[in-house]
Amino acid sequence: MTKFRLYLDKDKETAWINQMAQDGYALTGFFAGFYQFEACEPGEYIYQIDFGSKFATVSDDYRNFMQENGIEIVCLWGYWIILRKRAAEGDFTLYTDVDSNIEHYTKILKMFKAVTILELLSFMIEVFAAMNGAAIGFFGMLFIGIIIVAMMRASLSTKLLINELKDRKGEPAAKGLASGNVSPVLITGLLLNAGATALHNSTLSPTVVTIAQVAAIIIMLIGIYQSRNVFTK
Repeated sequence: MTKFRLYLDKDKETAWINQMAQDGYALTGFFAGFYQFEACEPGEYIYQIDFGSKFATVSDDYRNFMQENGIEIVCLWGYWIILRKRAAEGDFTLYTDVDSNIEHYTKILKMFKAVTILELLSFMIEVFAAMNGAAIGFFGMLFIGIIIVAMMRASLSTKLLINELKDRKGEPAAKGLASGNVSPVLITGLLLNAGATALHNSTLSPTVVTIAQVAAIIIMLIGIYQSRNVFTK
């Protein structure tokens, strides 16, 4: 059985996979949002998702450690490692203390930040391509814009989680994180930019279209500034 899901929250993803296992479907593989399941005894497996230090691979030490503890590496996807253990062998938790959880989520946050910055650079390239009349630039810009917003939301949500963990330790946490939402100004700028780009092939004056494009980019930059907590510690 194949199911399609898109997750940036690994805790929600883990909960869903474990619910599938409780319902009698064991995850056996994953690729680009497509999850492969096979029938199993309800509750036969417990799943966890780890974040590795290498892309699409794990060290021999990591693999041997998991095998020694009765843990199976189901599959690798980028830096994500999907693991499972038979429920009959006992509880399965990867990080049992606050410090290791903070370290774990900090690694994930760094990845989200890096991807966000790369996507912002790619977005600007697509904007210039679209302004020069490339249709693929327009659609690429829309697609990358969605990814940027999703990554920024995931970054802020992860920061909130790290803050909660630090608060449990009594450590000072980052300020100004009232919620895990991206500035609505950024989303408005992305939408306006898409509309302005679409006007490049219209009968409107090129000057009007350029002004609209520049205004949209300025609004986007303001939105990025208002969402700067994504990039700060």
